[in-house]
Amino acid sequence: MKRSSGIFLCTFLLARTVTAAGHPFTELEIPLPTLTGTHARAVGMGGAQIAVAEDASAMTWNPAGLARVRRIELEATLSADGEKIETTWFGSNADATQDETQFAGLHFLYPFPTYRGSLVFGFGMDRLKNFNLEYKRSGMDGDVALFDGPALLTDTQTRTGKLTAWSAGVGWDVTPRLAAGITVSYLKGTILDEQDFLTEDVTGIDTTYISVRDNFLLDLDLSGYSALGGVLYQASPRVRLGAVAGTPRVVDFGRFEQVQTQDFLENGTEEFSSESNILVDETITFPWFVGFGASWSARGLLIAGDVRYTDWSNLKDELGDFELFLKPYYGEATSVSAGGEYLFSRIPLRLRGGYGYDPVPFNLTYCPFDECLSDGRDPAEIDVAVDRNRHVFSAGAGYLFGGVFALDVAFETARFERVIESDPALYSETRSTNRIIATSAYRF
Repeated sequence: MKRSSGIFLCTFLLARTVTAAGHPFTELEIPLPTLTGTHARAVGMGGAQIAVAEDASAMTWNPAGLARVRRIELEATLSADGEKIETTWFGSNADATQDETQFAGLHFLYPFPTYRGSLVFGFGMDRLKNFNLEYKRSGMDGDVALFDGPALLTDTQTRTGKLTAWSAGVGWDVTPRLAAGITVSYLKGTILDEQDFLTEDVTGIDTTYISVRDNFLLDLDLSGYSALGGVLYQASPRVRLGAVAGTPRVVDFGRFEQVQTQDFLENGTEEFSSESNILVDETITFPWFVGFGASWSARGLLIAGDVRYTDWSNLKDELGDFELFLKPYYGEATSVSAGGEYLFSRIPLRLRGGYGYDPVPFNLTYCPFDECLSDGRDPAEIDVAVDRNRHVFSAGAGYLFGGVFALDVAFETARFERVIESDPALYSETRSTNRIIATSAYRF
């Protein structure tokens, strides 16, 4: 009745176990990392930071910005994340909500004394991803082979886990106008995912079986590494230009998977049960990416914009000695961020706003059997429309107390939809996410 997704990894959405009864997504969809960051100023400006970041957030966005730090700084971040998933399955609606407040980051910056220019070291911890999830869908399928007729299908999922990056960075002045920097990160995290799929004969059409339950347990320990390099150029007193490049990220998974099946008779007794355990190593290599940014400032107003490019067709997933063929499902993606900040002249208050366009690089669509064979796609796939035009909106504010203590807050909201194009009532999904983040920094 059900097959496991088999692929989980770090950052922004996780792949879910899927059913053969109409779920449009398969194990070929890998949740992809995005640069959401753990700093309120960056979030409040929509992530437009490549030519702007000049505090601990530079370790995430452009390490060359560390060279602009002039005082020892200690920074901490808290975030409150909320997500609501609404589903329609076989014409029936369901929803699930998940909320959590967590410690999201801790950073220390140290400007090293120099005769000229700047040399700044940074060390930090960022909670890049909160994997917690509550998901539910339920609907009446009119044709289930097991019962030779209609059955009520209920699919629930509970997932816990986090991904943390431990980073060290350095930024320095190459010339009075040009700065460079690099951040190296070690990634460590865990994921525990349990999914339950129940098929029930609620009409009594089958005289032998009343229900079948499939349970899937996935336990992952993941570790990896990544590096980010960047440059920052002061083109004029008002204009900055920045560029970054991220090396391929290699993430190793210690993977344990358990599948249990139980058949129940009409009298409520269990007739059959089975259990299988899988222990295998998995390695996912994320492709390189490049980004460019520019900012302009005048009379307290700062405007910034970023563009990032990633060729996701170079994504590689190796499961033991087997490599999944992903190239037909992933393509190039260019994300755009824009944001602004205004500093009041009489009080040390900054107001911010931002927008991000983050297209989805994964696209799963139906293809005829002969065409699938020609390019390696799975002919069992069904017609799926993925809303590639993912939009993120944000707002924020910051205040400097006594010239030494800064407090920044931001709010971010996003919405993501996908649906079976040929029959929206068969399956559709809407994910709404909201995030409140606060960063405090003390400058010695």
